[in-house]
Amino acid sequence: MKFGLFYQIQVPKPWDEETEARRFWEALDQIAFAEEMGYDSVWFSEHHFRPVWSHNSAPDLTLAAVSQRTTRMRLGIGVVLAPIHHPLHTAARMATLDILSKGRVDVGLGRTGYPYQLTPYGSGLKDTRGMWQEYAQVLPRIWQEEEIAHEGEYFQIPPREVLPKPLQKPHPPLWSACSSDDTTRLAGELGLGALLGSEGGPEKTANLLDLYNRSVNGAMQAGVHVNHQNALMTAAYCHESRKEVEERGVELVGWYGEQQRERARLVWRGVDPATVPPDYQGYYDRDQRLAAGPHEGDPTPQDVVNRGTSFCVGTPDDCIRFMETYEELGIEQVFALSAIGPATHEEVMNTIRMFGKYVIPHFREKEKAREAKA
Repeated sequence: MKFGLFYQIQVPKPWDEETEARRFWEALDQIAFAEEMGYDSVWFSEHHFRPVWSHNSAPDLTLAAVSQRTTRMRLGIGVVLAPIHHPLHTAARMATLDILSKGRVDVGLGRTGYPYQLTPYGSGLKDTRGMWQEYAQVLPRIWQEEEIAHEGEYFQIPPREVLPKPLQKPHPPLWSACSSDDTTRLAGELGLGALLGSEGGPEKTANLLDLYNRSVNGAMQAGVHVNHQNALMTAAYCHESRKEVEERGVELVGWYGEQQRERARLVWRGVDPATVPPDYQGYYDRDQRLAAGPHEGDPTPQDVVNRGTSFCVGTPDDCIRFMETYEELGIEQVFALSAIGPATHEEVMNTIRMFGKYVIPHFREKEKAREAKA
């Protein structure tokens, strides 16, 4: 089991002139400390027009700064939104980041689950799956071929020598966000690593992971170095005090849940339901229900913490049990969103410290024991 941090750069109100900037500065300090504590990676999302929930609209720039504060951690983007970026731009920027970090970059690709951040860039929902699939096919070629020429449905590239080239050969590992059956199956067939979420609990994760493994084992994508890795993204708060977990941990989970409802209320604003493509209908229906919540019978924040399977919130022993639950399913890495909205810098640093002191060593010892038996 490997461990990483995951960032949205969440900035709760009220704001002053430096509130937003302070969150970036704190993240840099947190990440440098996490490397000292034994974390293996850090991942940044890409979102646009999402106040409070995510101010991290240029993750490659943030990771460029991180690359100069760390020496070992891998640096991932989860994920580049293919419908709003030309693959030539992504190829050049990710190759530059790979050089600056001395070959530590992972690149996730996605299409986004809603129109709100697409339409200002001129992209529509009906084309996103095809754009994402073509992107995954052409991006490795840009990195590997001395001169690239591509004539596709969505992207046309006349013969050009695209520079710089990434340090990693044949190319940086490629990943995909996997939240639906169709996307998970296609990600495996394209040879992309799987980025899964914990919110559906272990049963959903197990089903998607099984589907992914069956798909990726048959991947034969020309020009793509198949990435068989998988990882789980979750929210994490760890404290030695049970009382703090029951109070502050529950409070943070409650904030997270309400912000998800706020997101659902925002992202389909102004969209005629009759225009939602079939492959987005599941996202639309989910968000409509979420936006109208909370509903009677939905788990409360206290329920979520007590169950300990949707988010990694608890004492070090609780967090170890959470990780072992997913490890048994075959999850190889966990990326933890510890900078949850209202969490202070000191609280985030303490969660990182608890993982470095208790959680990560527990799994390192298990690994050593397995190697000794082999």
